[in-house]
Amino acid sequence: MQELKQPLQEREPVEIQNLGDFDLRYFQELQGKDGWLAIGQENCENQRYFTVNGNNGEKLGIVGVYDTADEKNVTHTVVDPKYRGQGLAAKFKQRLMDELNLPFVTMTIDLDNAASIQATEKLPDVKKISDEQYEKDFHKVKYVYERKRD
Repeated sequence: MQELKQPLQEREPVEIQNLGDFDLRYFQELQGKDGWLAIGQENCENQRYFTVNGNNGEKLGIVGVYDTADEKNVTHTVVDPKYRGQGLAAKFKQRLMDELNLPFVTMTIDLDNAASIQATEKLPDVKKISDEQYEKDFHKVKYVYERKRD
């Protein structure tokens, strides 16, 4: 018997409990064994990855941040497909910035990922920083998302 998915509007919204230890196995479940990680990459420094846990103990996704020679605070975000469409990617980034006291994160999004681009452009305090040439060369769009101040 096939499990029926509850429509998004009827689901109870999830809240972030904490950023826990990085779970590589969970990341691989979400991204596949060949999913890209900054961990172990020679051109990436200060890699900090976390498993995002929900208020009921569920794993919501992965969030990480790293630096390159050219950029600081590059973020890597993966929301579990079960929880997509709830604005969690932005909440993951905000929580990451708050917990690590980062003033901003840099985001690069594949041009084919229209849903992520659309969601990113709705964020307050986000600025598109890539130009047409960068987007053509790398097939990505780049944004800077600044930390909300209370």
